[in-house]
Amino acid sequence: MVRVARDRADQLVEAARGDAGPSGVDAGAPHARNTLEGERAEADQEVEHERAGRRTQGASALAAKRETTDRDLTGERVVTDTSLGDLREANEHMVGAALRAHELADEATEARARAEQTARELHVVAEFREMFIGILGHDLRTPLGAISVGAALLLRRDRLAEKDQRIVARIMSSTERMSRMITQLLDLTRARLGGGLPLEKKPADLAELCRLTVEEFEAHVELEVRGDLTGQWDSDRLTEALSNLTGNALEYATPGTPVRLVARADGDHVVVEVKNEGAPIASDVLPFIFEPFRRGKQNEKSPTGNLGLGLYIARQILLAHGGTLDAGSAAGTTTFVMRLPR
Repeated sequence: MVRVARDRADQLVEAARGDAGPSGVDAGAPHARNTLEGERAEADQEVEHERAGRRTQGASALAAKRETTDRDLTGERVVTDTSLGDLREANEHMVGAALRAHELADEATEARARAEQTARELHVVAEFREMFIGILGHDLRTPLGAISVGAALLLRRDRLAEKDQRIVARIMSSTERMSRMITQLLDLTRARLGGGLPLEKKPADLAELCRLTVEEFEAHVELEVRGDLTGQWDSDRLTEALSNLTGNALEYATPGTPVRLVARADGDHVVVEVKNEGAPIASDVLPFIFEPFRRGKQNEKSPTGNLGLGLYIARQILLAHGGTLDAGSAAGTTTFVMRLPR
């Protein structure tokens, strides 16, 4: 529009020049000047108006950009403030967790120290108990031996009435049972405090030891022997182990069913299996059957008055020989397996 106004002014100037006479005097000059001034005023107004429009558009565009920028910056500030808040909270949690971890570590250290102290105290108490049992068992042997010898002398004199003989026989039977209990308690003390049972190894035949065990019980015990069963062992200790296992089998066997001893050679080892038919050992008891004072039926009293040490001592005897003793119970049959290196 400015260009149009200027073009119009230029045209008017040219027209004014064309209207000038030969004398060079412009007859229409006043009119042309007036017209030109009017056109120029209009052009100036248009220019000013256009400039004002551009300023308004620029201001509007700038305001819009500023608003958009402010909005974007506001959003970014919100996000930044949120992130900073989350980061600050996370740092607080981390610091709290680290402090709690240190506290827990200190508590664990204190608990470990208390547990170790308690274990030491319990160990001292256990050692004292075992030593007390050993000393008591050893001291009881003397008066018990006197009772047994006196009862045997009374029976040999053959001067007692039949009723008195039965009483003395019960006394002897009771002293023998007490003697076995005391022997087991002493063996328990040796095994737990002395680092194992002492052995006196000599050439021995396990088949003969099995026969002696069968004769000892005077009960329905079947014996099967296969192969060479000789080796270097402590015969008295192995006889004790066989006796404990056979007596345990007879105690828990179903009445009227036999107990079977199967002894066989197995290369550099010999194996003895002691089997009985009857109620199986409970699955929760079987893993602990060789622990002291544990029995197959925990809630029932032993008819023979056993302390629950027979299986423990039998296993200790096998371990002292470098062998193993394992137990299994399934399908109505319980089996104890002795495996003994020659």
